[in-house]
Amino acid sequence: MRRSLFVIWLICCGLVSAQETYRTEEAKIIFDASTPLEDIYAVNEKVNMVLSENGELASLLLVREFNFKKKLMQEHFNENYIESDKYPKAFFVGKMESFDRELITEEPQPFELSGDLTLHGVTRPITTTVHLNRDGDSIVVETAFVVRTEDHKIKVPRLLFKKIAEEIQVQVTARLNRS
Repeated sequence: MRRSLFVIWLICCGLVSAQETYRTEEAKIIFDASTPLEDIYAVNEKVNMVLSENGELASLLLVREFNFKKKLMQEHFNENYIESDKYPKAFFVGKMESFDRELITEEPQPFELSGDLTLHGVTRPITTTVHLNRDGDSIVVETAFVVRTEDHKIKVPRLLFKKIAEEIQVQVTARLNRS
């Protein structure tokens, strides 16, 4: 079911065509919303990602798939902050400027990636540097960026605003295989 929804979504976005693509269903996203008062860290290793030969990159995840060390923290994340019943998915669609697949070598190469991140029902533009390198027949993707809770209308109660960072550090790692 999850895979078929992703394929339908990609077709709608125009990323699946006769061109060569690289993809995975096991990209990894780590977010860190820690403050000096509280460690808030979660990992999602069930992220779908696809890269087309023209530099378009798309990613889709189910927010409930984020795993926390503390189950109570995970419950609060899903019910009170991200509202995963109401907003079950987050996704990104963007394009790398000056992308050329031939420039990807065994050494990480930087590319500027611009696109739209939809989280908590709010879409915002995002620009970051993504590093790509070849590892055999795979392409490894790595990037990091910041997401502001305020930008995505994620409400943090006043009582907890010192325990949860307003700027969430996000790291993405993926090994994409030719499809």
